[in-house]
Amino acid sequence: MEVKIVGFGVSKILCWTSDACNSYVGTCAYMSPERFDPDTYSGNYNGYAGDIWSLGLTLMELYMGHFPLLPPGQKPNWATLMCAICFREPPSLPEGVSEEFRSFMECCLQKESEKRWTAAQLLTHPFISTDPSISVS
Repeated sequence: MEVKIVGFGVSKILCWTSDACNSYVGTCAYMSPERFDPDTYSGNYNGYAGDIWSLGLTLMELYMGHFPLLPPGQKPNWATLMCAICFREPPSLPEGVSEEFRSFMECCLQKESEKRWTAAQLLTHPFISTDPSISVS
């Protein structure tokens, strides 16, 4: 009864679990604003915060049935994605979505990485946990 979302398209063995991996490979469609444009977005890339942005986009795509930053069917290219991620407002959900899900998405898709919730915070969000006795430290 546990859902885990992972991707091992590219992986690397690290000496310590807190080590950072400074390289990346893959689509830029799910990159966070600070990864795309570090000069505008504080210059301090935090991979964990970037993963929260990617999680938000992925969940929104699963809900909507198409990539949320572009019109359905439009093929993303680097320039279009950069404009959508860095210069537009984060995507919004259609009407009829629960307030809990909408709030959860807002916590994930903050443009400023410092305002994005951490994984531990998201685990306490009402969308994930409806039991107030559950706490994550």
